[in-house]
Amino acid sequence: MSRNVLILATFLVLSSCISLTKTQIESVNQFAQNTRNFSIFPSKIMTELADIRVKRGIYYANSLTDPKQHIAELDSIFSQKKFDYQLSDKLDVTFKIIDKYSQSLELLTSDNYEKEIEKQSKNFGIDIDSLIRLNNSLKDAITIPSGIGGAVSNLVVLGGKQYVRSIQAKEVRKFVCLADTLISTMTLNLLEYLQSENINLLIDHEEREIKRNYLSFLQNAPRATIESERDYLELKNDIDGVRQLQKQTIDATKELKIAHKKLLHEIEKKKNLKQTISELQELYESINKIKETVQKIGTQK
Repeated sequence: MSRNVLILATFLVLSSCISLTKTQIESVNQFAQNTRNFSIFPSKIMTELADIRVKRGIYYANSLTDPKQHIAELDSIFSQKKFDYQLSDKLDVTFKIIDKYSQSLELLTSDNYEKEIEKQSKNFGIDIDSLIRLNNSLKDAITIPSGIGGAVSNLVVLGGKQYVRSIQAKEVRKFVCLADTLISTMTLNLLEYLQSENINLLIDHEEREIKRNYLSFLQNAPRATIESERDYLELKNDIDGVRQLQKQTIDATKELKIAHKKLLHEIEKKKNLKQTISELQELYESINKIKETVQKIGTQK
């Protein structure tokens, strides 16, 4: 092949592959960074409730005068905490898939992909496809397309920095398109969990038990201490924080689904994402509010 023909062929390959601008890729990367550990927020609701249950349970244990009953209650508290920290298979896979998708998307759009992609991309691709197959094998799970991880591993199949540069935009677009069904399904799973009557009942139950367990403690303790009073107020603060966290996480989950669909729509139209997607900004603001709420939990006002 002559030099001119080679140059022409390279030009045609590059031209056909570049489907997103640098600004668009940066916007997709920002979306990925803001959602890469999204599972922290919904899972925090259950872990915080578990911690509240431990703290208020200790007050009840201290109201028991029989040492054997006291120890038995503490053992029960410990066992319940271990159980509470376990997630259902469906929820656990949902969390992992959302996080793995965002991490893969961040890798695909990273400025440092040349340094990182060979080290991470194959594992990222294999992991997300394995998680999807696991999800599809669960009882009553909504089936989602597999093979999405191939969009990540494709970047290293042929190797070469210039090749990676030329197909990055194409693979990002392909990856986002393939994953839209995935995000729709996973956010549906999350909303089913976050809006369930079980969680509302749990929060109501813990709020009642905080007062009841502390009252039992006071009725059997010589006198309240400044430390115990402070702990009681902190528990009240925490249960309020969990309620707020639940509402904010529901809102953010809905916005995640909307923002991803709009992201896909604007990528396909090749628009400037920073100027056209207000949904992304709303998602980022919601996530920031959640982070603030998480920081407040455990900090008495």
